[in-house]
Amino acid sequence: MAELKIAMGIWGNTNLADRFNVDGFGDFVPVLDRIKQVGEIEGIDGFELHLPTEINESNADDVERVANDYGLQMVQLCGHTWTERQYKFGALADSDPKVRANAVARVKAALDMGVRFNVPISVLWPATDGNDFPLQVDYVALYDRYVDSVRRILEHIHRNSYTTKLCIEPKPFEPRSWIMMGTTAQALCIVNEVDDPSFGMNLDVGHSLIARENIEDQLSLICRYDRLYHTHFNDNDQQCDADQPPGTVNFIRLVSIMYVLDQHGYDGWYGLDLFPYRDDPVKFMEISRDNLRLAKRVVGLLNEKGARDLRAAGTYGPEMAVLMRDCIRAVS
Repeated sequence: MAELKIAMGIWGNTNLADRFNVDGFGDFVPVLDRIKQVGEIEGIDGFELHLPTEINESNADDVERVANDYGLQMVQLCGHTWTERQYKFGALADSDPKVRANAVARVKAALDMGVRFNVPISVLWPATDGNDFPLQVDYVALYDRYVDSVRRILEHIHRNSYTTKLCIEPKPFEPRSWIMMGTTAQALCIVNEVDDPSFGMNLDVGHSLIARENIEDQLSLICRYDRLYHTHFNDNDQQCDADQPPGTVNFIRLVSIMYVLDQHGYDGWYGLDLFPYRDDPVKFMEISRDNLRLAKRVVGLLNEKGARDLRAAGTYGPEMAVLMRDCIRAVS
């Protein structure tokens, strides 16, 4: 089986604030040191970040130097369109044309910077496009404006012959009470409506979990349309987007996800979106790497032991449960 390509989102290995402790529990770690920390961990070969908060024209040369020093690939670079006052009520779908134009320009700037690093993925997270109160926004207009903004960004991609794939990352809530396209299927509807090979999906496991989705189902649906371009791995107990290491809350669920990805021949990156508010981020990354590798070995053994036939029949629930248990024991 091919080695996993794992990348870390460097927003997670620094001091992290939350709404109850805006100062966080640790110390701020400079961007270059975060990249170096990722590079020092065996088996993590890529990193993800945002423009302009983590990379911009002032530090791009240094980021490139450090990435080259550690043999790291910049896997995903997106424009930050939810961290400034202008975006408090929306970004790509905001009712103010000036705010929308600024958000589109920010995404384009990230794409332009990404070309320098051969970045394969740029994520769109709607974040502040949504509502907090009933009937606060006109969702018909919201979708119209969002699709128009996406088309403008895709025009930029094609006009410049960029190979970077643009991906929607759905999430049901937080920071808004309701974020537009909050479920996998909703986001996939927009992807299919736009119908552009440069536009697809990034499935964040934690986001799907808090939406109470069956991730096996959702991944299969995305892959049915060949629109799975990226993944973000983490874990939670489905109460909040805790961004714990994948497989630490439910390892069987992780195996199930990895099985579906293997079934569909997914060969993209396995991004880590982790938030170690109180813990050592190195431990979070190492646990994530080890759990992903372990789950992949379980998947291989499941197939050796007949899982494909059991699943094809669809009637062997207890037998599949026992096989899963025995394969996990065997590779542990």
